[in-house]
Amino acid sequence: MRDFPTLKLDDLQSDYPGVFEGAKYVDVGIGWLPLIQAFVEEALAHDPALVVHEIKEKWGTMRIWCDTPVLRARLAKGKAEFKSGMTCEVCGAPGHIRRPPPDRMAWWRTLCDEHASPDQRSWGTRPQGPMYGYMQTRDGQWYRYDETTDSMMPSEPPAQWR
Repeated sequence: MRDFPTLKLDDLQSDYPGVFEGAKYVDVGIGWLPLIQAFVEEALAHDPALVVHEIKEKWGTMRIWCDTPVLRARLAKGKAEFKSGMTCEVCGAPGHIRRPPPDRMAWWRTLCDEHASPDQRSWGTRPQGPMYGYMQTRDGQWYRYDETTDSMMPSEPPAQWR
């Protein structure tokens, strides 16, 4: 059980009729609600038939399972998932993925300094790896999140994939 308020499926079904009808569940911190709203609105603009199956946290970031063959909607999904690793899942402020030390069994969490416990603040933040911000689509095209434009931009593959 989490020690902070979470967003549930019922919270989204009334705001987005049809999008979450067949969803199993939604269980993420309320701080990620603006990311979900931005994803759904951006994706719906490109794919009115968007269907979301579930949204949950895994390894400190949000994961969205949805059906859409439309590239722009898939890029909106990737952008929301990526941005969740920079957004406190409790309050929505800028945050960091906090990774427990190797000898500790604990959840990875994306939290701001205010919502991270003193113990979690001592863990440090997850370093940005070579795949940071990258996404590959089904057709093999690579995209990378651009913070200045807040969008997924076509990109060369990361160095290790060239």
